[in-house]
Amino acid sequence: MKKTGLVLEGGGLRGVFTGGAIDCFIDLKIDFDYVIGVSAGSCNTFAYVARQRDYARNCMIQKDRFNSFWGVPQMMESHKLVDLDKIFYDYTEQYNFDFDAFIKNPIEWEMVVSNINTGKAEYMHTDDIERSRIIGKASCSMPGLTAPVEIDGQLYLDGGICDSIPVQRALDQGCDRLVVILTRKKGSYSRTSEAAMMLYRRIYNNYPLFLKALEDRTQLYKDQVALAEKLEEEGRAIIIRPTFKEVGRLESNEDELTTSYFHGYTKAKEVKDRIFEFVNR
Repeated sequence: MKKTGLVLEGGGLRGVFTGGAIDCFIDLKIDFDYVIGVSAGSCNTFAYVARQRDYARNCMIQKDRFNSFWGVPQMMESHKLVDLDKIFYDYTEQYNFDFDAFIKNPIEWEMVVSNINTGKAEYMHTDDIERSRIIGKASCSMPGLTAPVEIDGQLYLDGGICDSIPVQRALDQGCDRLVVILTRKKGSYSRTSEAAMMLYRRIYNNYPLFLKALEDRTQLYKDQVALAEKLEEEGRAIIIRPTFKEVGRLESNEDELTTSYFHGYTKAKEVKDRIFEFVNR
C-alpha cells in the first residue's frame, strides 16, 4: 500500500499561507493518508481533518483587534499578550468548528509538541474532543509568551522547537510520498536572536535539555529543509511555500494576511496535478 503524507510547518500567523493551501485541497477533494502539523500547522490540521473550509482563514484574519488571540486590545480582557484559549475555545464556538467531523474522520493525524523536561519532540493523537484542544494548545504555545501546557503530568511547549518540519516523522510513519507546506520562502530560515536566548535562559533555567533544543533550532531547521528539498529532487516530495516575502509571525495587517492566504491557495493549485498523481497512483 502506498501512503501519502501532508506535513504542515508552523510559524504563527505565517500559517495563513498554509490555510489557503488547505482550503484549496478541500475544494479539490484531495485526500491524504496522513497529516502532521506543528504549532500553527496544528491549527491547520484541525481545519483539514474536519474538511472545514475557511476555518483557518477566519481564525487567523481578524477584523476586530479585540477578538484577536494576541495583542494589547485582547490583553485588557485576558491579561495575556497571547491567549491560546481564544483559539481553541472561543474561535471553535464563534466559527462553529465541526469537532464531530474532526474526530470521525479516519485519516491518520498527529500534532507535534515539545517536552520541556526531555527537550524532545513528541507526537500526539486523540479521539477525545477536549484532549484535542489541549494538544493543539500545547503545540502552539510560544516560548517566552505563553505558559507550558500540562498533559499527563508532563509540560509541553511549541512543537516547532524540537521538530519544526517533521518530514522524518512522516517517513517513519510509513509515508513514501509527501506534500510539505512551508511558511517561509526559499532561503529564509528560523533564527533565534541572542536577546531571545538570554530571555529563554532566565525563564527555562531549570530545563537545560529544552534550552539546548532552543539553541540548536536554527541548524535543525536548515537540516529539515534540506531533507525536504532532497526528497523533492528524488520525486518523493512536493514543497509548497511562499515565493515572496512572508508575513510576520504575529502579523496584524489584514490586507497582508489576506494576500498571504490567497498566495497559499494559488501555490497549492499550481501543483494540483502532481498532487493528484501522488494520492491517486
